[in-house]
Amino acid sequence: MKEINVYVDGSYNDVIKKYAFGCVFLPEGEPVRLAFGNGDHPESLKQRNVTGEMLGAMYAVQCARKSGYECIHIFYDYSGIECWVTGAWKSKNDLTKKYAQAMRGWGADIRIVFHKVPAHSHVEYNELADEVAKRGLTEGAGIPPVRAISELEAYEKI
Repeated sequence: MKEINVYVDGSYNDVIKKYAFGCVFLPEGEPVRLAFGNGDHPESLKQRNVTGEMLGAMYAVQCARKSGYECIHIFYDYSGIECWVTGAWKSKNDLTKKYAQAMRGWGADIRIVFHKVPAHSHVEYNELADEVAKRGLTEGAGIPPVRAISELEAYEKI
């Protein structure tokens, strides 16, 4: 089964009134790839960084599907990413309902496995996803088109 690991995170900046997401894709035997985006939809702003967290997970799944993966392992630090999809948490607003519905629907095409990691605990790729999400606040130009993972920005460690 063709699988990929992806770390996702969200960010929010109250001064510029934007939420953003960051994704770190770890394709086996290939360079690490990065993706980010942002938004400022008034209803979505109410959820602050949680909107970015959800967008990151959705973007990761869409890119994995486009790239022909059969399974995606999503590493996250905000529990709602998994709990709304599994039903452990009740989706109480339109945004979380749409998120859960989309992820469950895509789950028919690709196996989605969730992995909780502690926030801000020096987990390398989780920290990188946080940095990429912050980058998305200022460098993002909305939600980017879904691309094959091989077409995303390669990460060069400094």
